[in-house]
Amino acid sequence: MNDKPSRFHLLYILTEPFGMGGVQSDMKSLGPYFVSRGHQVTIACPPGDQLSELEKGGVRHIPFNVHFRSRAEFKDQARQLRSLIEEVRPTVLAPQSIRASWVCHSAAKDLPLKRITTIHNIHTTMNYLFAGFLLNRCSDRIIFESQTEHDRLTRLGLSRKKTQIIPSGIDTDMFYRTPRPEELWKELPEKSRNCVIFGCVARLSPEKAHKDLLKAFRRIHDRYPATRLLLVGDGPLREELVAQMKALDLSSSVVFAGQRSNIRDYLNMFDVFVLASTRESLPRAAREAMACGRPVIATSVGASKEVVHHGKTGLLVSPGNPGQLARAMEEMILHPHRRKEMGEAALSLIENRFSLTQWLGDNEKVYLKAHCPEFLESRNSEPDPDHES
Repeated sequence: MNDKPSRFHLLYILTEPFGMGGVQSDMKSLGPYFVSRGHQVTIACPPGDQLSELEKGGVRHIPFNVHFRSRAEFKDQARQLRSLIEEVRPTVLAPQSIRASWVCHSAAKDLPLKRITTIHNIHTTMNYLFAGFLLNRCSDRIIFESQTEHDRLTRLGLSRKKTQIIPSGIDTDMFYRTPRPEELWKELPEKSRNCVIFGCVARLSPEKAHKDLLKAFRRIHDRYPATRLLLVGDGPLREELVAQMKALDLSSSVVFAGQRSNIRDYLNMFDVFVLASTRESLPRAAREAMACGRPVIATSVGASKEVVHHGKTGLLVSPGNPGQLARAMEEMILHPHRRKEMGEAALSLIENRFSLTQWLGDNEKVYLKAHCPEFLESRNSEPDPDHES
């Protein structure tokens, strides 16, 4: 399959279309990095609006769908994946969900290919309850991006010997602190220089709970009319959320910016990043805001607590509680010095805990070991040329 044992050909299998999202953002970093290192990367998933960004980095995309509703559809998906594997001829399979792992196992269980699953998050109760059993059977190695998800599944019977925690990294060459962009500042309606801007970058979908954020901001705006809310992203709830904004009489203080490519500029517009989600994994957008020196208010769901250290890098609130969310926003307004200290602590956490270089390198080692363990062992045993004896 590959005459160079130090080079792997990775086949990623994703469940969702390749649009905006945490998993897709991971792929946009990992895929081109592996290609730059001499590896081959193919991603199989439904198409999406971010494919051009992926393909610029030399990553091949093949349309593929792993959704199924019946046993017959599952078998059909497994047959199709088997044909895809025979066409692509990868050396390592890398499903990115429980569902993809199950199909991958059925398609390739008799092939001499290691299956390395990455768990980003598990949303459905059924997948959660059976995840340990399925992953023990379907995967040779499981990468977790957060301690939280790792502990959840090992408590349900997943073998710890198969697991590894590699927190996804943030590119601090792309996300960093800058002065507030003047061109974006001019677009904000009826603002003043001393106004506090709350913001969120997230898909406009139910789990992000923008409805709760709008309700909380209504309470804040009543007491602090100079505040503004800037929402970046698009999704199926856009019309409904715009209607809610109008019903709450917030049209002059809330901006729906839509989907944007210059995310760093928007993050540097915010004074505080707010995430009202009802479910999360290891929130990437929040960490990108932290890399720009912004404190974060987030709901205490999923692995948010691994990012938002309450009272240090931001504030944690209960999900589905607009009143509590509003109180946290008010605290940020009333204590600007504390807000600044939290932003500095947030930036320090990103630099020390979520290194992009470490994340990329650790992932490469996992795939190299799966592809050719003898090569990795020999490389690790070589003396460090920079080390003085």
